[in-house]
Amino acid sequence: MGDRVFEKLADASLLARSPIFIFAADALTAYGLTGIGIEKTPSPHYRTRPEYLDLQRAILADGYIDGLLMSPADAENLAFEEKLFESSPVTPIVRMNAETRIWSPRHGKYGAQPSRPFTTVRTPEAGRYCDEAMACAKDCKIKLGLYSITLNNDTDADERTLSAYLDFAWDVAHTPDFHHFLEVFLPNMSQPGMDLQAMGEYVADSIVRTMAHLRKPQRPLFIKTVYTTPAVWKALVEFDPTLIIGALGGQRINAKRTLELAHTTTEYGGKVILFGRAIFQEENPRAMCKALRAVLDRQMSPAEAHSAYQRTLRT
Repeated sequence: MGDRVFEKLADASLLARSPIFIFAADALTAYGLTGIGIEKTPSPHYRTRPEYLDLQRAILADGYIDGLLMSPADAENLAFEEKLFESSPVTPIVRMNAETRIWSPRHGKYGAQPSRPFTTVRTPEAGRYCDEAMACAKDCKIKLGLYSITLNNDTDADERTLSAYLDFAWDVAHTPDFHHFLEVFLPNMSQPGMDLQAMGEYVADSIVRTMAHLRKPQRPLFIKTVYTTPAVWKALVEFDPTLIIGALGGQRINAKRTLELAHTTTEYGGKVILFGRAIFQEENPRAMCKALRAVLDRQMSPAEAHSAYQRTLRT
């Protein structure tokens, strides 16, 4: 039940043949009424939460993904109340924090300030999640959570961020049958004199430096970060074989770029992709998941998968 991510992590040859694909469906922890895509029927409109839950159910049932990352509220609905993962190999995952850099309401100004920690799910309460709706938990059979951080080259802000993360990692180490993975964003504050290559190097060094403080029980199962340049990506994935590196999808540009990103990051050694907006903002999110799976498993090239996706849109 819901162990596909763990099974791939435990089998290096399987992971190499078929990288982990997680649908990051946790957008409501960041956006508001207009942030989870558009439905075209009966007429074009911003997707509602019931429609978004339906989309998650459908993508889960299709089986192309390995993990489904949810908000705590959606995890309560899908994992506990509906018990969808009891009959699915897909791994349920919950977002454990919502640092302020992801707060993106209309007219909001949070992104113009250094990111601050904001914990939404407390690991000591994990066993009581489904009664209190406070955390992902044993009762919900959720064993994996996401924690995200943003470092801004700012001593006070970064000390606060890393201290909060180290506290969280310590809690995870003392929570039986629960694990986490770490998301590391590029700085959300301007970094004068730093181009994309330099930003990637700053984040890569910050990842390695942070991991040096963690013992094995505290470490993330894998790390999700931004693909910047081939040189930075290859250096990071090759530095420490015990660190599994994955790519976040970020802002959707177009279907072609999404498929190329999945191919490039895994071709250069990445073992995981976690795509959200690049899926749910697509015209056909379910068909995009099918195309991404074909690219990850090297059943199709990005160009072939894009052609197949376009044919689906025309039918």
